[in-house]
Amino acid sequence: MDLSRYIDRAIDVISTPQSLKSRLEYYGEVLLDSNRKYGGVVVLGEEVRYVFIGDIHGNLEDLRLILSRYSDEQLKSGNLKLVFLGDYIDRGDNQLEVITSLLELKSEHPNSVFLLKGNHEGVDLIEPSPHDFPDELIHRYLIGDGLKIYEMFVENVFKRLHLAVYLKNYFLALHGGLPTVTYREGKAQSVREYIQGSPQTLVPDVVVEVLWNDPIESNDEAHESPRGVGALFGRPVTEWVTKTFDVKIVVRGHEPCVRGYKFNHGARVITIFSRTGPPYYNSTAAILEVDTSSREWYRSIRELQAIKLIKH
Repeated sequence: MDLSRYIDRAIDVISTPQSLKSRLEYYGEVLLDSNRKYGGVVVLGEEVRYVFIGDIHGNLEDLRLILSRYSDEQLKSGNLKLVFLGDYIDRGDNQLEVITSLLELKSEHPNSVFLLKGNHEGVDLIEPSPHDFPDELIHRYLIGDGLKIYEMFVENVFKRLHLAVYLKNYFLALHGGLPTVTYREGKAQSVREYIQGSPQTLVPDVVVEVLWNDPIESNDEAHESPRGVGALFGRPVTEWVTKTFDVKIVVRGHEPCVRGYKFNHGARVITIFSRTGPPYYNSTAAILEVDTSSREWYRSIRELQAIKLIKH
């Protein structure tokens, strides 16, 4: 069966505040177990097919279209892994259905599905704008249950999402961009230390940059971001990261793209945006498939053959 069936499961879960609260307790345990096993930065070793899905922002129909391409059997085989790059909530009409569907999917396939933290899930650090997810919960469940459910999402889910996924020789995937704080310090001895700010713990200033940074076509290291938070990172940062941590590409979301994707820094930074419609009004979304078991994987990306377009 294709993975779109998890949307139907999610719709059942959110039918009452009591059933959703119960599942949120369970989701929290699933994500906690995933953190205990993999840490904030997931370091993998399997040379299989990876699918990267960018921002969804509550667009349930686009998510259904994406999930319908893949099956439980593929995930169970170990030959396929799905990496969601964050920003599941806010702006869309079905943000609760989207985040719950992905949590149901993660619960069933904890070692084949990885949910990364986006800046819209980083509310414990900096609240994004707009942030209408709590209003959506209050509208559905009234103020008492709505606020309690929101609190459970923040504590049980958002705070326990991974920050990045890393496969040596291949890719580093995160939501926003490469942090400049740890780049300038020049002390990072591992990819975990670079992304988290410390090998064991999360340093807030670094995590904020992971969630909020954007690439810029510049030979400067960094510029102030027009977002008012985070930074714009230039080509030198990407060159240092790809060389230091031995990766060919950095995969990220965070930015709307007219075609659903864009390249920066000589095709070493790939932005994936996986939803269509308002308020972005792009007619095309994209996902990225990377078959790391193929010797031609990098060439296929550079030739755009690995970009799977979703047209409306």
